[in-house]
Amino acid sequence: MRQAIPGRLLLEPFTPKTLTTLDVLEVNLAGTAGRGFAIDDEERNIGLRCVAAAIFDEFGEPVAGISISGPMVRMTDAWLDAPGSAVLEATSRITLAIGGSAPQLAG
Repeated sequence: MRQAIPGRLLLEPFTPKTLTTLDVLEVNLAGTAGRGFAIDDEERNIGLRCVAAAIFDEFGEPVAGISISGPMVRMTDAWLDAPGSAVLEATSRITLAIGGSAPQLAG
């Protein structure tokens, strides 16, 4: 993954939870690849969480995405899998509907 990130990439901190090192970013991206959806855990705004997944074209390239955001009090650790799975299912259906091809999940 490091090869895909330019050496001059600035990982600017927006909150204390922003991912600001390549090592931490790589671990996060590996988790995203394994789950099939990403989690923003207060990385941009304190008190806000988001789950998101990509829609892929016929070449397996991401062309769009769907996300759900909400406050931490509702998007708890125990609850994150439900909206994450729903977003992943929706993006998978849309990918198929447009003739796209999603890459295989890492996990």
